[in-house]
Amino acid sequence: MIALPRYVPDYKIQINGENIPNELRSSISSVTYQDGGEDSSGKQAASRVEIEIANTNLRWLKKHIRGLGFRPFPSGVQAGLGGAQIVKATTSSSVTHIPEGIFDLESQLSLAMGYATDYIEDVFTGEITGLDVNFPNSGMSTMTLVAHDYLHRLSRGSYSRGFGPVADFLIAAILSAENLLAPIIDPSIVGASAALSIVNHVFNGSGRKQKAQSDLELMQEIADIYDADFWVDGNVFYLSRFLKDYSPSLSLTWGKSLLSFSPKVTTIGQVAGISVNFTLREIPLSFVVTVSWDVDRESLVTTIIPDVCGTAVSATKTLADPILSLINRPISSPVDITNSALFIARELRRKLNNRLTGTGTAIGDPRIRAGVIIRLQDLGPDFSGDYRVVSANHVIDSSGYLTQFSVRKEIIP
Repeated sequence: MIALPRYVPDYKIQINGENIPNELRSSISSVTYQDGGEDSSGKQAASRVEIEIANTNLRWLKKHIRGLGFRPFPSGVQAGLGGAQIVKATTSSSVTHIPEGIFDLESQLSLAMGYATDYIEDVFTGEITGLDVNFPNSGMSTMTLVAHDYLHRLSRGSYSRGFGPVADFLIAAILSAENLLAPIIDPSIVGASAALSIVNHVFNGSGRKQKAQSDLELMQEIADIYDADFWVDGNVFYLSRFLKDYSPSLSLTWGKSLLSFSPKVTTIGQVAGISVNFTLREIPLSFVVTVSWDVDRESLVTTIIPDVCGTAVSATKTLADPILSLINRPISSPVDITNSALFIARELRRKLNNRLTGTGTAIGDPRIRAGVIIRLQDLGPDFSGDYRVVSANHVIDSSGYLTQFSVRKEIIP
């Protein structure tokens, strides 16, 4: 891990592959980059960029912005006794050299952040998705250019369709291609989904369906089945369980690069294990499978107890730590067994990994990204260590360059 020198905060913005004009750059008051990660509900979210621009004398609104959904209104209307009179727009010479359509919606926007003359890193590629304009009662007008990475394309619209006996990895590839993204899918997911699709077709005779869902919702459903993550980097879509960081990318020391950190430990709603009641339809036989985390040995423990008159459920209550009991899941085919095993692993991992979370602020560093591991130091034996970044917010403004982030301590990677 290299030490990152601190110089003057700097950024580079390109629109449609061209650097923005110096006149526009000099009007920018702040640049904010929010790295995707998870939203408040734990679902995958698109990365977002906001560029706040001083709009002196409305100089950046002299030309029509395509994509707003309506025709431009004449630049001036004078009303008198003789009726309304259209006044021809006058274009200031100060904006004649500004490229046409620089703010058009769906224009490509890329952002790099870092420090002048030494270190600047590409952090975002996406497209302009919105424009917020403020015309105050007094003072200068401002506008904020909003862009999202290409993951946002999957959230547009909702569809109902069936895919037949197609493996989930192929469905993910289809959804990616439909949204003009190149898919890269973890080989472990390719193998598992191919096997499950065959078994599911043989025993159930059906395939996956998109039920009035957006492509993003269906992709989240597929990722949940395989306990996987998905994200977009440029125009490439990734679906992976193991292609992520397992060692720290950088270290932050409290009182130096780490300006503040607020850890939170909670046992409210937390469990030490997941208990699921299964029923074999053909016998019938019920049994309870419990997968729990042994804190002392730092290992997973699995127990299987036949459920006779509810005795298995009672047995789980005798454990020292709380157990999350889930609804009965009938088993009629091998695919049900596989899906249930993946389901238990996913639920337990999510519960355990949210026991210790935290938020912090650091001297601006573009390497702090959602999904990476960072090492926090000088916080004592309990709160020092490696954390996975859940989300990160980078801001360059008149105060300098700061990075705010949220993290969680992973017990099960």
